[in-house]
Amino acid sequence: MALANQLFYFSFAAVMLVMFIGVIKRTDTLKQSVYLSISLGLTALAGFGFALAGITPVFLLSLGNTGLVFSGLAVILFIRSWDPDNKDVDPRYFWFAFFIFLIGYEFLRIFASFSFRVYLMTGLVGALSLMGLVETFLAPKEGKRLQFNILKIAFIVQFLLLVIRALNTTYGLTISTVFQEEVFAATLRMMAMGSVLLIFLSINNILFERLLGHERKKAIDSELKMLSSLNALALARDNETGAHIVRTQEYVKCLARRLRSQGDYEEALSDEDINLMHKAAPLHDIGKVGIPDGILYKKGALTSEEWGVMKTHAYIGENILTSAKAQLPDIVGRDVIDVAIEIAAAHHEQWDGGGYPRGLKGAEIPLSARIMALADMYDALISERVYKSGWSHDEAVAEILRKRGTHFDPVVVEAFATERDRFQAIAQRHRDLAGESRVFSEAVDTFERKLHRSEEKFEFLFKCSPIGMAMVDYLTGKFVEVNDALLAYTKYSKEEFLKLSFWDITPGEYQNQEEAQLEDLRKKGSFGPNRKEYIRKDGTRFPISIRGFILTDVDSRKLVWGIIEDLSPHSLSSPSLIQ
Repeated sequence: MALANQLFYFSFAAVMLVMFIGVIKRTDTLKQSVYLSISLGLTALAGFGFALAGITPVFLLSLGNTGLVFSGLAVILFIRSWDPDNKDVDPRYFWFAFFIFLIGYEFLRIFASFSFRVYLMTGLVGALSLMGLVETFLAPKEGKRLQFNILKIAFIVQFLLLVIRALNTTYGLTISTVFQEEVFAATLRMMAMGSVLLIFLSINNILFERLLGHERKKAIDSELKMLSSLNALALARDNETGAHIVRTQEYVKCLARRLRSQGDYEEALSDEDINLMHKAAPLHDIGKVGIPDGILYKKGALTSEEWGVMKTHAYIGENILTSAKAQLPDIVGRDVIDVAIEIAAAHHEQWDGGGYPRGLKGAEIPLSARIMALADMYDALISERVYKSGWSHDEAVAEILRKRGTHFDPVVVEAFATERDRFQAIAQRHRDLAGESRVFSEAVDTFERKLHRSEEKFEFLFKCSPIGMAMVDYLTGKFVEVNDALLAYTKYSKEEFLKLSFWDITPGEYQNQEEAQLEDLRKKGSFGPNRKEYIRKDGTRFPISIRGFILTDVDSRKLVWGIIEDLSPHSLSSPSLIQ
């Protein structure tokens, strides 16, 4: 029996030692309390101490029992560290208590009976099991709860085994070490030690799940940043309006929910699936970035050759998004960019196979693209563009119903027919601003400008906005760009203004507010709207409302975009568009 005990403890200690080495060599980015490695190290120490105590019990038995108690305490401190509101105990205090207990237990080993030591250790470890169970219930749960439930069960099993061991009445005066216990008592002890292994395995699985969640969040953050950039590119380059993007997103969500509620494609329309479609919808025409200006912005009808070029935007969009996906960290499962690739590639396919670019037919077309196709068609029909007038809602509905089973999935059309009033409400809520579709072409006619490139559109809007705008270097506070409205407010020339920093035109009493704005920028990426004053060139002051947000230019320089409104009762009128 003694040999079996020694082999068990050596094996147990070896497993704990391997886990200990694995933890101290971990290179993941999750910040963990030092008490996990301490608990594993002490458990391994306890196992080796118990195994060697069979050879010579002097001191090693005390080391094993002390290591067992304090490894349990370290587990509790580690679980407590999962709650950021709990502060870590200074390890110096922990090790001081460890050595005091070690000395005390060595005294008991020499002078106290075996049964007393068994009941003492059973009571201490049992109390730690209950404390661990309580801390597990109190710990913040992230992701799946299965491993937390297994950890709770492990603590409960350990406690019950210790209770049974304490109730065992077979300890006699002739027993002086654990190696002299009878089979039942030894089995209980080994099972209790096995529950320790189960506790550590559960903790390791919880940490693994958290690491996966952390890495997935990082990957999703990277994806969202890239998607935001692609969305901005699509919006700036597209010949549609910004409201078109919002409307088609809402149409897609509306159709997807209706399809699910009427019992169609339920397995492909979970809440997560619908959310992915909603996020991916703005990128359906991202491929238009590859279409020449002369075709994309042409006012009249396209020739057959030009239409052939225009149709390539589906392939271009698919290739852009596929290349973008290759630059992103791998994400387990289906994500936004996967859905965006489907939509960009196939939203011009038709149910009867008459669409482009691949001539897909029926269920060969991804469901997300079938939904987007109808949403895009409805919005195109009702919207006014420079080359056509908008249709009425009823005319658009009739046209889509007529194309049921040819252009569109019959089931999707059925969902649309049910939600037609909802579509109309979305279109009204997010309608284009008056003349928005013609604003750039009218600007061309009036000012003989070439506004076909997105950079020129932006520059025109920045310069001619009736609201003051400026860009400030985030690090230095120096102005790097300013529009005519803000120059009119402050009476500086542009050359004079760009030599200033925002501190130069802000009265000193607003220093605390400026510092608070900088703190908001650092934490949230934006601030405002706030009210304060600016100083004109002649030294007079005027009240303003200001808000701002951080952006990054092509040189990776951080800039603050400020939007400034003059609140003076008799503020200067906006600068004329013709200077």
